[in-house]
Amino acid sequence: MDERGRGRINLRVNPDQEARLRAAAEANGETLTGFLLVAGTERADEVLERSRRIAVSGDAFDRFAAALDADADVEPMPTLKRYAEEPSSIPSR
Repeated sequence: MDERGRGRINLRVNPDQEARLRAAAEANGETLTGFLLVAGTERADEVLERSRRIAVSGDAFDRFAAALDADADVEPMPTLKRYAEEPSSIPSR
């Protein structure tokens, strides 16, 4: 089934934003709608990809890994366990 045109998003823009968006779309040979959809979707993919990663320094990672490997008595954390077992709300590719 064709999914094009199934939803609608309305935007409020100031005159400068509208002029720049229209000029960019025209310079790229696209409609304004097509330009916004491509640009918005690409940006959404970048944000979602970043939200799936945790960046730490090598030293911080080494300390984290050592803490995971440590043989220590750790108090139960039922809330953390529950969150770890729930499916992610972030859509996967």
